[in-house]
Amino acid sequence: MDFSDGLQSASLPLGLSFGLAMNEQALENFGRLTEYEKEKILAESKTVKSKAEMEHLIQRISDDSII
Repeated sequence: MDFSDGLQSASLPLGLSFGLAMNEQALENFGRLTEYEKEKILAESKTVKSKAEMEHLIQRISDDSII
């Protein structure tokens, strides 16, 4: 899966990619975000320091409460 569509030469961190792949609702919601919103999530995901933090980020995307 390539989630970098439109992102300026960015690739998603492995944890974010895996989390989106495992959560269909999060993947759908991520796909509907604007490029700016995707960039914000990408930046936030690069600061994640634990599995629990990444799971929380994925859950926020899934719940559509990310922005």
